[in-house]
This record gives sequence, structure tokens and C-alpha cells, in this order.
Amino acid sequence: MEHSMRNWHTWGSVALGLPLLLVGLTTIFIAHEKALGTQDILIPGAAAGASVPEVRSSAMVGSEQWIGAAVGVFRLEGNRLTPIDGSPKDEIRGIAAAAGGVLLAGKKGLWRLEGGKAAHVYKGDCWQVGAVQGSYAAACKDSGGLLVSTDGRQWEKRALDFPARLPAGAGAGAGKPLSKIILDVHTGKLFFGKEYEWIWIDLLGLACVGLGITGLTLWMRGRRQRASAAN
Repeated sequence: MEHSMRNWHTWGSVALGLPLLLVGLTTIFIAHEKALGTQDILIPGAAAGASVPEVRSSAMVGSEQWIGAAVGVFRLEGNRLTPIDGSPKDEIRGIAAAAGGVLLAGKKGLWRLEGGKAAHVYKGDCWQVGAVQGSYAAACKDSGGLLVSTDGRQWEKRALDFPARLPAGAGAGAGKPLSKIILDVHTGKLFFGKEYEWIWIDLLGLACVGLGITGLTLWMRGRRQRASAAN
């Protein structure tokens, strides 16, 4: 019985060794996808998914209707979408006409499209951009407030003072859902904060890689030893 259980344990470890190795490596790559630029690397022959872009935003630029999608920005002509020359390869979530150009809010930050060229004017995770009384404002994640600009090129952060009494169900006084706490524990945000949660991810990823490598190594070493003993 003990020998049978040991065999099950050994072969189970071998079977899970490669998946653990893959999970560990992919976890690290996912945590550092922006730094490594894996989203911009195309693998020849790999399925590209649906050919129809997913719409993220829409706005009028002059007399044209522009559509922001998960793969860039397009001009709507009838029912046909035509790519805008020089537009960035980003998930465009917000579009606003600016003096001499167009401002785009995307997953990689804020862009200013002018003369067929896109300039990356702010790096971050942005959701919306708009014109407000001759100036511009953008909402970007982890910016600490609202981003404002007078020319659409230079941006600065503006802190916002929320009311002391927030609606029911909003703010710190309403508590934090258990599901959010569980997610923060899972990602490491609870221990290291959002900026440094990659430390937790890397530790667990390296642990999985180490377990996978050592498990496979021990199994191969044991197999060689048994083969030598049999001879």
C-alpha cells in the first residue's frame, strides 16, 4: 500500500512538474508584460482571434466620426472602418479634438495625433480625455487625480477633493468587499501595494518554476539510479 501511494505521489509530481513550470514562467511574463513588450510581439502562425475590432469609443473630429477600438483608431465611412494614418497601436478608449491635432486616451497612455504622427505625451492607463473651456482633461489610473493640460502636450496632475460625506456604498467608510480582499491577497497587492505587487507575483512564479525543475530533476535522477541498480 505504501509503495503504491509513493508511486502515485511520484507520478503525480512528474505529471504536474511541467504545468507548474509553465504556470511559473507565464506568471512572471504576465506581471512584466509592459516592460517586456510582449503585447507588441506577434507570433507568426498563431491565431489572431476575431478580425472585427472591438469598439471602445466614438467621437466627432471635424466632420468625421472616429472610432476607438482595441487595436487603434479608425475613421467611419458608411459602415466601413478605415485606419487613421499614424495612429498608435493601442486600445483607444477616449478621443478628443485638439488645436492642430487629436488627443487619444489608451491603455498605454495619452497620445497626441498630429500631421499623421502620434506622440506619446503621457504614459499610464488612461480611460477618458476631453476638452474643457480651451484646456484639456484626462482620467488616468493611478494618476492621483485629474490630468490637465493647456496644449495637449504637457500634462500635470490636479488633486481632487471629494466631499467628506460620500453616497452610501462608496468610500472607505462603506467597508471593503471580502472578494476584493481575497483578490488583493491573491495578487499580492495587500502586502506590497499595487506598485510593487510584482514582487509577490515573481516570488510565486519563481517558486513554481523551482518546484517544476527540481521535481523533474529528482524524478530523472531516481530513474537513472534504479536503472543502474537493476544492471
